Amino acid sequence: MLGGGAAIFTAMGNKTVLLVEDNDDDILIMKMACTRTGIPHELQVVTDGDMAVNYLSGNGAYADRTIYPTPHIVFLDLKMPKRHGLEVLRWIRSQPGFKNLPVVMLTISTHKADVDSAYQLGVTSYLQKIPNPAEFGQAVRVILKYWLVLNVTPFS
Repeated sequence: MLGGGAAIFTAMGNKTVLLVEDNDDDILIMKMACTRTGIPHELQVVTDGDMAVNYLSGNGAYADRTIYPTPHIVFLDLKMPKRHGLEVLRWIRSQPGFKNLPVVMLTISTHKADVDSAYQLGVTSYLQKIPNPAEFGQAVRVILKYWLVLNVTPFS
């Protein structure tokens, strides 16, 4: 485990990706995948559901938005300590400022109930963790390219 605070992994740029993941190996794989995309962004990592809600709401240790910017996309693990991924997703979708925030559920689970629940709660995409790092890296590159580079967001 990486400890109680958010880990910051910076690849040059000003768009922020929030990874909510409690497994050190999965965090490392995601960091490598993000680096290899060549897409400028900053990767912020929190390791449980409560930390995710605190980060997103800018509470406590995450109050300084110059250090912990509001993310442009969230990769959210399903099974986490303190607050399950679906609970975090429900909270995200209940916040008016996050109704359009892309949330990618990132998990090994392909159980119908998990997939259906995630989509009913408003997940943007449900991505199965792929054991092949090269294939996983390609998937992350496509997602980041679309959401951080190509997608046009509403002017609000």
